[in-house]
Amino acid sequence: MTRSIVRSLFVFAALVASPALAQDPAPAKGPDKEIAAKIKVLKDCVLDKKFARDEEGRQIVEFLLTKVQAGVDPKDLSAIAKALEDVLMAGSKIRPPENKVLYTAAATALGYCGPEGGKALRGAYVNKRFPEKKDWVPLREVFLRGVGRTKDETLVKFLLDEALRSPEAALQAAAGDALGNFEDAKEALRKEVVDGLIKKWGELEEKASQMGSANIEAQNAQDRLAAITDKWNTTLARLTRQNHHKFLDWQNWHNKNKNLPWQ
Repeated sequence: MTRSIVRSLFVFAALVASPALAQDPAPAKGPDKEIAAKIKVLKDCVLDKKFARDEEGRQIVEFLLTKVQAGVDPKDLSAIAKALEDVLMAGSKIRPPENKVLYTAAATALGYCGPEGGKALRGAYVNKRFPEKKDWVPLREVFLRGVGRTKDETLVKFLLDEALRSPEAALQAAAGDALGNFEDAKEALRKEVVDGLIKKWGELEEKASQMGSANIEAQNAQDRLAAITDKWNTTLARLTRQNHHKFLDWQNWHNKNKNLPWQ
């Protein structure tokens, strides 16, 4: 069973990472009756109280994602986004965090559903259904990365707040990573994100430098830096079109260029 789930996740990850699926949806082609039929079956899978149909549900999510990437009618896209949101939110019985394959598939697919998908992911993230506990952190990371994938600029503030303030280093890293998707946003928005990330990075660097045998805060800062640095580096590079790797280099560049036009 475990091998089957791992294999299924691997196939799904390969699908969403493929070049053909990395592009934005093609123009709409009109309503698709097959989509409606699949959504109906997916609902039954989700509401199965024994979770015995999760693999069937995951395969339907994969099918719907393929449809979205090929281009669907706007009404179909809305229906798909709602069905995927229901995978996360419908039913009184919640799957345990160790059995999240269907949740992960739906959250990943929502990242390809534009603003409707982004809002659904944000709603799931802030809902107590998926609590702020260690066991749920990996799924909540998927939520954040999906929000970024939608490129919905109305959700940049939400992602930036999580990057700067989340108590979980992994979620700070994921939110910072997600912000890299806004590389084509207007300069003012990119500057706001870069300014926030660099200031927070500086605060952590200062705390981490105060190491001592009993300085727990400094150790925590070092651990947090280890989690976020690579992701934030990549995002800063995408948003600024620069190529630095160390905090001081980013800080120096930012001090010189924050009030100048960017590329």
